[in-house]
Amino acid sequence: MALTTRGARLAAAALATALPLTACGDIGAQSTEADGGLPLVRFSGLPDPAPLPVLVMQELGIDERHGFQAEFLEVDPDASTSTFLLGESDIAVDQDATSSAIANNEGGDVVSFYPALTNTAAIVVAEDSPYQTPEDLVGKRVGHFGNDSGTTQAISVSLNQEWGIDPVEDYDLVQSSPAALPELLASGEVEAIFDYEPYGLRAVEQTPGRYLFQVADYWQETADWSPPLAMLTVRREWLAEHGELVQAVQTAWREAVQEVRETDYQLFLEEPYATFLDRESEAELQALADYCAQLPCYAEDWTTSDTDQQLAYLNLLVEQGGLEGLPDSAPVAVLDQLVSAD
Repeated sequence: MALTTRGARLAAAALATALPLTACGDIGAQSTEADGGLPLVRFSGLPDPAPLPVLVMQELGIDERHGFQAEFLEVDPDASTSTFLLGESDIAVDQDATSSAIANNEGGDVVSFYPALTNTAAIVVAEDSPYQTPEDLVGKRVGHFGNDSGTTQAISVSLNQEWGIDPVEDYDLVQSSPAALPELLASGEVEAIFDYEPYGLRAVEQTPGRYLFQVADYWQETADWSPPLAMLTVRREWLAEHGELVQAVQTAWREAVQEVRETDYQLFLEEPYATFLDRESEAELQALADYCAQLPCYAEDWTTSDTDQQLAYLNLLVEQGGLEGLPDSAPVAVLDQLVSAD
């Protein structure tokens, strides 16, 4: 089974522990220049909506206008965390505050500083099923892709908070890959699935299905905030040497996001973005664009208040046993405060 930030987080712990022992430990301190003399910033991520603003930067020249050249490294799902922790990329687009907390608890020193993707984790059931709330699924077979996945953790902490439900104890969990879960639901092998987009939408279309619970909606309604599914994340060692450069990256990221938002996410249907997102059909791609426009998938800002909310969310994970504890090195922060502190 693929291990991703939306999948299993065990690699974060293993690599963070191994990092000081490897010859790769000083890679992150090195400075790299592109052919044009601009500093090269290496982003890593999966082929989903989270890193798409990097492609927008490249296509529109936003990166070069801000004094750097963006390079995107598409990583295998089972190597996404290790690629970043070992310094093969400078900024990870597929990590989050929880994975940063786990890495720091195990001896790493990374920090998430800006949301890359709104939380799209959801529970999907068949459209004609009798289930109306997560409580109705107690004792039922529910598909997921790992107890340590960001999706399962986000759904679990939400269900525990609202209904006192522990999916590991209260549901009959069936494990598969994110991409395989929609078929499990459509075939009737499970009564519900925990998944993220675009696979939730795929399940809705294929089964046909409907959303029973959505993490972002729940947190917006209860806290006027929701935990990002993915965040721009950097190793503090690299940040200390490239603070102004990372600030330029954040500015460029926000401009790229604005380009997408101004099209109501219909930019997803244009090349090279459509090929990058690699959905099964144009209809699925259109559904993803419409979904992201409604959510919306990309945030416009990240403030001290957001950081406080995220830390409160991590504390809730600790209280519920989903996280060992909060590390001494803060796993999430506002970039300008990090740079000024250095």
